[in-house]
Amino acid sequence: MDLQSDQDAIEMGRVSPEGTTSKGSWPNVSPAALLKALVPAALMLMAVFWINAAHLFGIFHHQGAYTYRAKVALADFDGGDFGEALRLSAAVNNGSYGYPTYINANTTASSMDTFRRDVFKGIYWAAIIVRPGATDRFRDAVNGTAADYDASDVYSYYLLDARYYTLYASSILSTTVTTASTATGIFSAQFVAPLLANSEFANTTAALSALAGPALAVEMPASSQLFADMDDKAFINTVGAVLPILMQFFFIMALNGICNSMHLYAGYSLRTHKLARLFWSTFWPLLASLCVTGWTFALRGTYQMDAKMFFAFWAVTWVFCMINFDVLDVVTGFIPMAFVPFFALTWIIFNVAASLGPAEILHHWYRINYFFPSLHWYRTLITILTQGGYNKLHYTLPVLAAWLVLMRCISPLATRSRVRKAQGVFRWYNEKDALGGPH
Repeated sequence: MDLQSDQDAIEMGRVSPEGTTSKGSWPNVSPAALLKALVPAALMLMAVFWINAAHLFGIFHHQGAYTYRAKVALADFDGGDFGEALRLSAAVNNGSYGYPTYINANTTASSMDTFRRDVFKGIYWAAIIVRPGATDRFRDAVNGTAADYDASDVYSYYLLDARYYTLYASSILSTTVTTASTATGIFSAQFVAPLLANSEFANTTAALSALAGPALAVEMPASSQLFADMDDKAFINTVGAVLPILMQFFFIMALNGICNSMHLYAGYSLRTHKLARLFWSTFWPLLASLCVTGWTFALRGTYQMDAKMFFAFWAVTWVFCMINFDVLDVVTGFIPMAFVPFFALTWIIFNVAASLGPAEILHHWYRINYFFPSLHWYRTLITILTQGGYNKLHYTLPVLAAWLVLMRCISPLATRSRVRKAQGVFRWYNEKDALGGPH
């Protein structure tokens, strides 16, 4: 086809503002052809959203069936009736749907702080403590030999609610409080009721107070402060995992669009483009991670954070952003643009799912979460925000480093693919003496 026929074909396709063709006949496009192209696209779109929705919503689907994998310690330093009531309370729902497995821990040669450290390290998800001498203090109050009685000096429970707060609150925190509260009811039914029936108690304020409320469970944080004091805690591993990825995706789309519209891929050498990509894949994630860290710290509420925590948070988020920049850079370099949104959506959803729920108490399918960098990013953040709690740095940091090195090695290949395609198109247009340049 010569140049004149090319121009005629272009003129045939021009449409006036009134909606009529300026030359030639109407385009010969039938509704059947439109549906033939649109239906597969719609089916693919629904399939991609079904896969992503099923994966994300599946985190909470029958999640209570896997809560038994979480281990909660029962530490009886009293050795009396309160400890027996706690064991009976735990036995009612031990390992049942929605409840963790309760372990009767050996308290020999250990202290309350030992179990606090075990929860802090992640050995136990929580620990319920019966304080030393609790039963004796109760009996002294009932017999009238004690001047007062403190019901809060009986049961204590240690928590590390920074450990996946969303699921922790429903699966661990609520069940721990329920078990400790039920223990108080069991104690009242089995040990207080006979005393009342037989009038075996002194007529003192301390005795009546002890009989009316023998125990009150008290929460004690395993870390230095309560994670509940952080106002934006629910967003860190949810929306907070989405925004860093979106910031990389939109920047890459803008960068590629500018380079294409200005013909930069064809105008500069491959080496120049590789160096430019290396710069932007480092500098932009640095700024993006600073923004993520900034709004997390600025809106944290009363949760105390120092400069070391700020820079540690920034550093690991910078690595996370660089990984996502390179992943999306590779995707946009090799995958046709029509399919890039499908991959980007899937990458975002699967990373959110990986940071949202702990694989230990989820369906076996979610062990795939260990593959995604967001899981290792968030577990590192837990250690930072709790100042050493749930320390899994021995594998989270190496995995993040492996992701970064791997993607830094593959990203130049995507840049080379872009440059070669652009230069090939540019040469073809010049050789064919085409109308206009590459776009």
